Amino acid sequence: MTTVTPFLARLKDATRPHHEATELTVNLGNRSKTREGYRELLGRFLGFYEPAEARLAPVLGQTVDLDFTRRRKTELLKADLRSLGLDDAAINSLPRFTALEPLHDVPTALGSMYVLEGATLGGQYIAKYVQSALGVEPGQGCSFFSSYGEEVGPMWKAFREVLTAHADAEPDQEAIIDSAKATFEHFNDWFLAFGK
Repeated sequence: MTTVTPFLARLKDATRPHHEATELTVNLGNRSKTREGYRELLGRFLGFYEPAEARLAPVLGQTVDLDFTRRRKTELLKADLRSLGLDDAAINSLPRFTALEPLHDVPTALGSMYVLEGATLGGQYIAKYVQSALGVEPGQGCSFFSSYGEEVGPMWKAFREVLTAHADAEPDQEAIIDSAKATFEHFNDWFLAFGK
């Protein structure tokens, strides 16, 4: 188990209000009660994740100790949407979030990635729910929420270690925290645009 460093504790505390607000807005339980609602939910996630990952890739794609390629979720979301009846034309026509600012350095990118990786960690709970309630499985509509399978814990630990390694200096810590807050706010705004 990764030690919770003072910086990781600070990051969690600083982003807690943003995290909680986003959870209320996204409202996973309500949006996943039916297959139609769940499909719409995945479409909203795709609309955020695809541009978010596109802006992360130039900065984090060469970070060998992160394995960014393995952490990308866009193709999993598209596969889930196909399993739920959408064709590629319908998937490509779904709205995308366009208000993300470019990322210019690793700490800022890692702050944004912290939000996405945290969502992956929490996704294991929604995966259990939708598998039971909607009859979807990994590879058949539930690949996104179960993306790391049994590796979710080790993947989160590895990410936190990379995050900590890039948070030595106070300016880097501030950049990570500010970027994580901004990403939560963007994610919240994206879902607010579609109602609860």
